[in-house]
Amino acid sequence: MGSLTKYVSNDRPEFAVLIEDDDKVCYAYLLNEERIVGDIWLYNSVPTPRESEWHKRENLPFLNPAEFVKENLEAFDAISPVEVTWDLGEETVVNIFLASRLIAKLTVGSFPGWSSLVTKDGPLAQKM
Repeated sequence: MGSLTKYVSNDRPEFAVLIEDDDKVCYAYLLNEERIVGDIWLYNSVPTPRESEWHKRENLPFLNPAEFVKENLEAFDAISPVEVTWDLGEETVVNIFLASRLIAKLTVGSFPGWSSLVTKDGPLAQKM
């Protein structure tokens, strides 16, 4: 069964991060007034494919293929130590941590954001 977790900024509640695992793949979405303004692949929930599936729109949301994945995380659950931090200066920056380890970064307009879990830049994540 998939999961959704929403992290709302205390200082600017119009901003939130939605982490969605649909039992296939997990993405984080930066929201402003419930509109997606940034996204990032976090992990594949099913085995990582060798080939990309980007050529078929019906495969959305896309799995990240092996050539881009440095590390695939275990699926998040209710007790996963996920933390979201906010820097709401001139540029809105959101950092996503798992067990105190920075795994992803999003900004307004980052399609995609940055990940420490990929080997190179791709359409689902940029290398951090």
